[in-house]
Amino acid sequence: MEVTAHSDEQILRITPTVDPPGLRLEGELDATRHHEVMEALSPLSAGGGEVRLDLAGLRFIDLGALRLLAGLVEHRGNGVRLVLDNLSPQMESLIETVSWERLPGLVRGRKETA
Repeated sequence: MEVTAHSDEQILRITPTVDPPGLRLEGELDATRHHEVMEALSPLSAGGGEVRLDLAGLRFIDLGALRLLAGLVEHRGNGVRLVLDNLSPQMESLIETVSWERLPGLVRGRKETA
């Protein structure tokens, strides 16, 4: 299953990954796409455990989307760990600025090497 949200100039592609279980996000994630991401993440995080997000292809993420991800691990209460793979330096800096790296369920993941 692949979910693609379209607008005139912005596209967010959400692709499920199996090994490891998670999602690959590509394109731009702004307020108009929060619902689609949460809809795709909900079944993966419902049982707890680790869910990986591959963000290598994400060109833009708004602060609200990062807040949703932090809120997911903070309020889920079932031990879900959200592992963020391939964070851009800008996203890493933003996460550190707002101290979300200290949330026990939000984890920096691996980086692709080219």
